[in-house]
Amino acid sequence: MSRAWASAVPQPEPEKVEETVTVLVTGFGPFLSTHPINPSWSIASTLPATLPATKTHRTPIQISIHPHPIRVSYKTVISLIPSLLSPSSQKPGTPTPDIVLHLGLAAGRKFYALERGAHRDGYDSIPDVDGETFPPETTPPSKSCASTHSGTAMDMDTDTIPETHSPHASLPPILNTSFNTAAVLQHCLSLLPDTNYSDVRLSEDAGNFMCGFIYYNSLAHFYKKANGGERPVMFLHVPNLPTEEDIKSGREVACALIRALVESWRKDGKGK
Repeated sequence: MSRAWASAVPQPEPEKVEETVTVLVTGFGPFLSTHPINPSWSIASTLPATLPATKTHRTPIQISIHPHPIRVSYKTVISLIPSLLSPSSQKPGTPTPDIVLHLGLAAGRKFYALERGAHRDGYDSIPDVDGETFPPETTPPSKSCASTHSGTAMDMDTDTIPETHSPHASLPPILNTSFNTAAVLQHCLSLLPDTNYSDVRLSEDAGNFMCGFIYYNSLAHFYKKANGGERPVMFLHVPNLPTEEDIKSGREVACALIRALVESWRKDGKGK
């Protein structure tokens, strides 16, 4: 036996490589004349395609960005969500998202907010960019569905109605994400430098406009898919970000949040 062989030090086993997690990110288009460019889209559209694994975050992340800003329209959202989240509706080669992160503007806030959940109803006050609202007592028309004045569907064959035309009347009035939001926030903050843009908080109210609407629709999709179980969806409200430096800061917040969401999803049982 050679001396080199005899003195060789046993090498540690290579670290296990985690499977890649896919995170779908969306942002909104303009909805006010004062915000012709929505900062949620400015952030989403400039995120990196991947976040590689590191020593402290061993899960490689693929960021799948919806290629267009989502029109601030109730009809657009309610028809778009199933096509974004259903594998059968996606283009060949497009990975099914493991986690969904929606970004939206909260123009009156000066901080970032992780929203715990969203309301099913209450979207009949603020018109969208088409001047329309989404009254709870109005069910989109369908040949096999008649609505009562209270919005309860009668003689409805839910197997024949496209999901884009199905109300969520049978679902809870509030749906929350299945992520441990307090733990996610703490992890997210630990990844951010100690600057002003690390003002990220928890919020209990995603609002009664398009942000809450898209959040509830995504949560409802997973709620029905998992029979009330896992809902790996998060909504991040961003403040007005008028400068390129502000957008860069917002991108850092989003990336930190994505890493925190993936770590929670991996460690806590896929978002539970």
